Amino acid sequence: MTENSPMHGFEQLRRPRSLKMSEQIARQTVDFIINNGLKPGTRLPVESELGKMLGVGRNTLREAMRLLEAWGVIEIRQGRNGGAVVRHPAPSDLRGPLTVQLLFDGATLEDVLAIRLMLEPEMAYLAAQKVSEGDADELDASVERMRSDTTGPHEVFVQENRVFHAAIATQSGNIVLRSVIESIEAVFDGTTQGISYKDRRRASVADAHARIAKAIRDGNPAQARDEMRAHIEEAGDYWSKNRDLMEKRLNWPE
Repeated sequence: MTENSPMHGFEQLRRPRSLKMSEQIARQTVDFIINNGLKPGTRLPVESELGKMLGVGRNTLREAMRLLEAWGVIEIRQGRNGGAVVRHPAPSDLRGPLTVQLLFDGATLEDVLAIRLMLEPEMAYLAAQKVSEGDADELDASVERMRSDTTGPHEVFVQENRVFHAAIATQSGNIVLRSVIESIEAVFDGTTQGISYKDRRRASVADAHARIAKAIRDGNPAQARDEMRAHIEEAGDYWSKNRDLMEKRLNWPE
């Protein structure tokens, strides 16, 4: 392996001995990828070479690779040019594990509503502080798409609703907030519990989005926060019309 290789130095990984060997390797591989700025698509050495470099057996190495794949750090490609390839973890990678956690803990729509009221008004506040022309245009475009299709397929409306809130999460500039919002966006709108949005309700949501978008475009953080809070509270009132659904445990998102 040459000094110019992106994998140069990989064999020098140091592993904290308090952890299981496979997790030691997985953690240090993450550190190596980050510290060396390896880009998505960079290939890791083949299994036989990697095992020799790290001084571990095949089973331990494969277990480490499975951990890295579960974390979204690598993609295992099949075929002639297959193997482990670096990727960039996305907030959506947290969706499965977090959903399992929520299911085991018996989370309900009431829990979802409470966390939305904590997070999303502040998310809008931050977005209004950092807004650019492009950010504002993105939100306005989402509002227009939602308004133009208030009688279309339900799933299209739901997806556009998620697009709008995810855009504000990104525009907030807070990576932790964005990751949390995007990782559980599939349960935020109540559809996994059977909540549906009729034409009149869709129009009301679009109007609320328009008010939020305007406050963000105007660079008015306090107004953006208030409009988002009012929007989430209105959603809570709508959901609360069916108490059984509010108190029912969350289901798997589709």
